Amino acid sequence: MNEPLDPPAETVFRLGRTNFSTRSVPPEERHDYYRREVLTALDARDPEPGFTANITALRLGPHAFYVTETGGQTMFRTPEMIAADGRDHYIVQFNIAGSHTGDFDGVPFAFGPGEVGICDLSRPMLLHSTAVKVLSTFLPRAEVKAVVPDIELHGMVLDGNRAGLLIEHLTSVTRWFPQLLPETLPGITRATIELLGACLAMEAGRADLGTRESPVLLRARAYVEHNLLEPSLNPARISEALGVSRSTLYRLFEPLGGVTAYIWERRLHLARAALLDPKRARRISEIAFQCGFSSEAHFSRSFRKAFNIRPSDLRSLQPSLGEEPDTPFAKWTDTARGT
Repeated sequence: MNEPLDPPAETVFRLGRTNFSTRSVPPEERHDYYRREVLTALDARDPEPGFTANITALRLGPHAFYVTETGGQTMFRTPEMIAADGRDHYIVQFNIAGSHTGDFDGVPFAFGPGEVGICDLSRPMLLHSTAVKVLSTFLPRAEVKAVVPDIELHGMVLDGNRAGLLIEHLTSVTRWFPQLLPETLPGITRATIELLGACLAMEAGRADLGTRESPVLLRARAYVEHNLLEPSLNPARISEALGVSRSTLYRLFEPLGGVTAYIWERRLHLARAALLDPKRARRISEIAFQCGFSSEAHFSRSFRKAFNIRPSDLRSLQPSLGEEPDTPFAKWTDTARGT
C-alpha cells in the first residue's frame, strides 16, 4: 500500500486540494523526507535508486482521496505501530500502474494494474512495491462492516471478475480527479463503500468468497506481473519458473479464465493504466506494441471488448492534470489540523 497520509480525523477541514512532491529535495534525502512528512500509519524502507514521490490530495472533513506516484520501496506496519496509534480504518487502493507483492499478517499478497487491494490498519503487513501510481482512500471500519460484516478483508485483492462495478467506479474517480470538488467527496466515499459491499454480495454464492488464493497461484500472479511485458511470457515459462507442472498451473488459473487469457487481461489493464496517465501521453500504437499486441487494430478490438470503450475514446475523456504548485506538506498538515 502506498499510504499517502494519516486517516482523516473527524473534523471539518476547509482545505480542499493540495500537493506534496519531492521534486525540490536533493535525491539522497527524498525518501527520508517522504517518510518524515507523509507516512504515519505505515513506514517504509529500501527505496529503489532515484526514488521520488508526488501526491495530490482531495479532502473534506473525514472524506479524502489521494493519487500517489512513488518509486519502488518496501512498506510495513508492525504490531508495535498498531498498538501505538490504534488506527481503525481500511485502506482501499486502486492500482493504476506498477505492482505490489508481500505478506499481510501471514497471507501472501500480490496485485497489479486495474486491481483493488485492501489493507486493515489493525493488522500487520509487509509490502514490496515497484514504481507505482495508485488511487487510495481510508474507509472507517464501522462504515465498511455495515455493508460487509462477516468477510475478512485484510489482504483481499479484487479484479474485474470479482469487482467490476467497484473498479469502474474507481477508474472514473481517477479519470476525473483533477476536476473533482471537495464537496463531492462524501457521496463518492459512500458510493465506494456501497459498491464494495455490492460486489462482495454478488460473490456470496461462490464457495471461495471467504478463502484465500493458494500460495502457488499468488506466486504465479506475482511472476506474471513482474514479467508482463516479456514477449516470451507463456504457461511453459511460468510453470518452469515456479517449479510446477503445466496441468497444475492450468487448474489454478481455470477460475481466472486460463493462463493465457489472464496474461492478456493483465496486459490490457496495463495498457488502460498507460492511457489514463496524462503525464506520459504516449501514442496508442506505442502502448499497443509494448503490451504485446501485433497491431493497433488488434489492440483496439481487444480493448473495446474488455472495457466497452475504444482506447482513443478513453484517452479523449482524460482531463489534463496540469501543474499545480507544490505545497509544503508540513504546512498542509498543520492547516488540516487547525494549528
